[in-house]
Amino acid sequence: MTTTAPQKIDHFFNDPMFEQGMFTYPNLYASMVREFGDDSHFVEIGCWKGQSASFMGVEIHNSGKRIKFDCVDHWSDAEGCPGPDSWVQSGKLFEKFMSNTEKVKHIITPVRMMSVDAAKNYEDGSLDFVFIDGDHSYKGCRDDIIAWTPKVKDGGILAGHDYGWCQGVRDAVHDVFGEGNGKFTDRYGDAYSSYQDPWGEGCFIMKISRS
Repeated sequence: MTTTAPQKIDHFFNDPMFEQGMFTYPNLYASMVREFGDDSHFVEIGCWKGQSASFMGVEIHNSGKRIKFDCVDHWSDAEGCPGPDSWVQSGKLFEKFMSNTEKVKHIITPVRMMSVDAAKNYEDGSLDFVFIDGDHSYKGCRDDIIAWTPKVKDGGILAGHDYGWCQGVRDAVHDVFGEGNGKFTDRYGDAYSSYQDPWGEGCFIMKISRS
């Protein structure tokens, strides 16, 4: 039996509807779709207006792979959301996310919960890729890392945004995992041990190994 390839969707993550350009990691997302196969399960934590989710959705669709993709966010004006923003102030940020990601709604499963609470709904060792981009405070990021790391399979990938330029995120990563291997100089001229992504997209990346 011949399987018909899906009709390709053009990327639209740079469309004006996303407003703020906070998505800096297309190489990481594209590499995860290439690396993992059918029946993989991805989770994005902190989805805002759907710019990164839209990119991932298109990559998954165009790959033809059966990859589950959950988007976890509270979509509210709670601590951790950038602001001021008219969609937050109107209480319609979730509606904005849904509208922006309409073209890939068949790929995305929104999970409207606080991140740490949502993690409790996933079995340990059940996820292939988890990306953390929620609360950027030290405590918030640390709580997310601790909650989600056990959910990643042995050999899966845990990653997160703003490691390259956010002290709270960097401190949380180092507190949980140690200071990493190697040194590099960030845009502020500070050299430190790192889990920096190879593309310079401001992310930390680590492969989970429990052996």
